[in-house]
Amino acid sequence: MGGLQTIGQRMERFMDDHFVGRAFETEYFKRFLEDLDDKTERILNVHGTAGMGKTYLLDRFANIARELGALPVSVRIGEAINDPRVFCRILLQALGTADVEEAELSAEHQVIREIRTQAGKRTIVLVLDGYEEAGSLDHWLRSTFLPELPSNVLVVIAGRYSLEGPWRHSPAWRRLIVRLPLAALTYEDIRAYLRHAGTEDEAAIDAVWLRTLGYPLAMSLLAPLPDEAGQPADLTRIGTGQTFEAMLGHWLDEAPDEELREWLFAASVSRTFQQELLGQMAGKAVRLTLFERLVRLSFVRRTAGGWQLHDIVWETLRKAFRERMPDTFDLFSQRAVEYRERKIEESIARGEDTSRDLSELLHFAGNPILRAHYRHARTSPHYREPLSGDNRAEFEQYLERRKLKPRAWNVRCSDPATGKLYRFDFTPEESLLRLSVLSVRGLRDLPESAVQLLRSEEGRVIGAFAAVPVRENTWAFLSAAPVSRSLFGSLSGERLQQLKEAAKQGRAWYLYSVDVENLESDQLRSDIVAHLFDYVLAGSLILASPPPLPYYEEAQRSFGFETVPGAEHDDYGTGKPAHTFWLDTRGERLKGFLRKMVGREPELQKAQPAQSPASFPGIEELTEREKEVGRLLAEGHTNQEIAGALFVSEAAVKKHVNAMLSKFGLKNRTQLAARMLGKS
Repeated sequence: MGGLQTIGQRMERFMDDHFVGRAFETEYFKRFLEDLDDKTERILNVHGTAGMGKTYLLDRFANIARELGALPVSVRIGEAINDPRVFCRILLQALGTADVEEAELSAEHQVIREIRTQAGKRTIVLVLDGYEEAGSLDHWLRSTFLPELPSNVLVVIAGRYSLEGPWRHSPAWRRLIVRLPLAALTYEDIRAYLRHAGTEDEAAIDAVWLRTLGYPLAMSLLAPLPDEAGQPADLTRIGTGQTFEAMLGHWLDEAPDEELREWLFAASVSRTFQQELLGQMAGKAVRLTLFERLVRLSFVRRTAGGWQLHDIVWETLRKAFRERMPDTFDLFSQRAVEYRERKIEESIARGEDTSRDLSELLHFAGNPILRAHYRHARTSPHYREPLSGDNRAEFEQYLERRKLKPRAWNVRCSDPATGKLYRFDFTPEESLLRLSVLSVRGLRDLPESAVQLLRSEEGRVIGAFAAVPVRENTWAFLSAAPVSRSLFGSLSGERLQQLKEAAKQGRAWYLYSVDVENLESDQLRSDIVAHLFDYVLAGSLILASPPPLPYYEEAQRSFGFETVPGAEHDDYGTGKPAHTFWLDTRGERLKGFLRKMVGREPELQKAQPAQSPASFPGIEELTEREKEVGRLLAEGHTNQEIAGALFVSEAAVKKHVNAMLSKFGLKNRTQLAARMLGKS
């Protein structure tokens, strides 16, 4: 019988076989334990929201401790029911000791004596799991129990929250604690997990990654066991049915009363929330005490602009709110968009940075590709600086590093609203296409800091952006340089006039190249979006001609760029025509752009399909904008309605109407309407 495995041993081996990720945490714990005698700290505080995989990790820590000859001892804090005596009895049993002696030796003294005895033989790892349930036990542990432990005891305190209050305020405790926050698993972790479970289909792996966001709880509810991996369709059920309800239940357990849950669902409407915004959406004030309870939930984190729910918590609650109360969700969303639009308009009027409110507005984007690209975007720790003599060598090193080690990119993103997955694959050669034009002769010598370097938090160059101002002194360069020359060689008529006007205003830019070291990174893609919107929000005429690949072209169109006819080229050498794109957000167009981006076009524009005006002698003299104004005028709309439909000012509409009256020698709008309808 001695050679047979117990059920517990088989379960432990099974858990080890399926443990993936957490390489940093497990290696850190191993080294910490090995070097314990040389360290000051004696407490590892492992914390993360519900379902982040703390229990699995603690089991792994226990196995590592055994491998190193230490004794792991675990206690679930909730089982102690806030009673020190119950805690001591549970710990004595975990140490393999009989119950407390009848001779009224206190449980506390007996457990301390037993720990000291065991610690005389080997290191002890004491794991206190579920510490968010400690309650009044916390004070006793901190003031009475822990100070009595021998120095070769490593205490692991795990819970939904980091140790705060006296733990952080006391200099002594602060020096003894190392905090180990748990984040979601990486794409490679998820891939390894599923491949081990027998899933080889890359599309299915992508689907699981995008729908779990690397969240261990979602993975445990979704992933099949070995020999049970079904067809790819089986792996797309995450976020629906029982898995959806199970995830939701874990988080709602923290908000047991109805009123707190109502505000929690309200908080899921916007990516970042504040007390003021919640009140605006709900149409009533949220009490300060209730708001404080809300932001203390384990899956709520503080950010620069307010508070956010953890990614998958946010998406799951948002989905539940939309499905359970669609009308209320739509109303709250509309109010949130109006709130952000107002903030952007106020910031623009004051000349202040609008990037934070814009990033929030993007989560309400009407375009599914735009929502997918910006799904995981958050405030970036990266920063940009202009190219100069001081950093030119680093720039050259970045170019050389990218060229020497090109790699295939597999960009994966999904629309949280519809669940649609988008896959964009790049060969190593295609990943260098945008880099190629950064070496164009003369680009780095242009004025006004045309080239900017993107640096990581640590200061390493991780990208380079080239945005050339369209000016009199750059016109020759843009007319001759690869990529841009096709546009400047083909422009005529109204577009040429618009570009010259924008250039004279100092509001025309050619986004010549945008390169990052790894487009698979959600954060780097967010940095690209932030760079683009610097020019969008400044009210600019923006030009670009990225490589002719689906990722770039779909991204341009999703942001509202239009294609310039006749400006195609093959300067990237792919054998496919690269299009040139045009976006004008000057003046009143910016407000229209923002409204269109979030699917809030005026009703007139949405209701009326684009129609060509009737053909009649002289129509060729009209510009495209004049034709649009004339069509709407002929349909009986006022100047104000036309301005709203075309996202221009009423003054601009009057200007176009007067120009058409002049061209045709007409006296009034009635005559112009008749002419536009093909009547003499």
